[in-house]
Amino acid sequence: MLRAVIVSPDTELATRLEEVVARTGRIGLVKSTDRYLVSHELERFLRANAPQVVFLGIQHLSRALETYHAIEQVIPGAQVVAIDRSCEPAVLLDLMHIGIREFLAYPFDVTSFSAAMGRLEETLEKRPARIDICDNVFSFLPSKAGAGTSTIALNTAVALSHMPDTKTLLVDLDLNSGLLGFMLRLDSSYTIYEAAEHAIKLDEHLWPQLVNSVRSLDVLPAGRLDPQSRVDPVQIRQLINFARRFYKAICIDLSGNMEKYSLEVMHESKRIFVVVTPEIPTLHLARQKLRLIQDLDLGSRVSVLLNRAQKRPMITTSQIEDLLGVPVCQGFPNDYRGVHDAVTLGREVAATSELGKGFVQLAKTLMEQPQALHPKASKRRFLEFFSILPRYSWSAEK
Repeated sequence: MLRAVIVSPDTELATRLEEVVARTGRIGLVKSTDRYLVSHELERFLRANAPQVVFLGIQHLSRALETYHAIEQVIPGAQVVAIDRSCEPAVLLDLMHIGIREFLAYPFDVTSFSAAMGRLEETLEKRPARIDICDNVFSFLPSKAGAGTSTIALNTAVALSHMPDTKTLLVDLDLNSGLLGFMLRLDSSYTIYEAAEHAIKLDEHLWPQLVNSVRSLDVLPAGRLDPQSRVDPVQIRQLINFARRFYKAICIDLSGNMEKYSLEVMHESKRIFVVVTPEIPTLHLARQKLRLIQDLDLGSRVSVLLNRAQKRPMITTSQIEDLLGVPVCQGFPNDYRGVHDAVTLGREVAATSELGKGFVQLAKTLMEQPQALHPKASKRRFLEFFSILPRYSWSAEK
């Protein structure tokens, strides 16, 4: 079924069209507006609803033609059907000249409407409507609670938002202990729960009410701890698909508990960052999660980030790579003071610090050289758990 919207200042005409649409059942009418929208409003309207067909009232021909050209810019290939109360030959010629091939005059009848829709279906099958969507969805998965994943996700998202033409969204999907709202000192009654609840009817008016704008970054926090509330994987997919039409980059902070909605996010992600620290228990849990990700056929999307890297580590980067079977694409130094100061101020880590420079570098790599993050097959076999540190006593950890 084709998705369609109506743009017509003649509300009675639009109502009559809606009636014939309902009778035929060939079109899914998702939204209607009773005025010609200015350029930025029209772009939001089209991106929010992603129509394949636009029924365009031509009561004010010059405004209608401006709208038509804007539709062509935002959604190339979308089919525009002119609607009016009369059919003047001169107007039809003008419409055909600019590329509008379908015209429906009132009163609308089912036969002519169905014939027109059949022609549109054939046209769209040959040349589908295209709307630019973002494929830069990055999920951050902790190997273990306390690995610093939220800090990395937040600061990478901030660094991305500072890049030219890179509108960025940060989503907190750690529903058990999401910290992003706290770290940024957000005070909002709207959270991921409300966004998921309204996922099927998100539009250009509702979305700005749900997200929190923190300087150049939009944030959707996890909010309250509510064991009774549930988030459905379908809702999360709908939410991400909506956001992809508005943002250049989307960063998602996951809980690490591998919930169904987290698996849905990973399937939608371009890169899955597993965050580890140079500690045996953390690496053990990371390897388990990497095996599950590989079983989901998502292994090619995984990159490992080493947090709290040390200059003289007990476990070296090469040993970590041996254990995990995946190269470490980037390490971040331990900067407890810098992170503490950032949380105290409700801001990102200072970009001039060594840790801050690491986040900026990761953001640049994501947008400019993403191939650098693709793991290469390890030539070495997986090491057995105790072979990293032969003298390490597991009982000492208990």
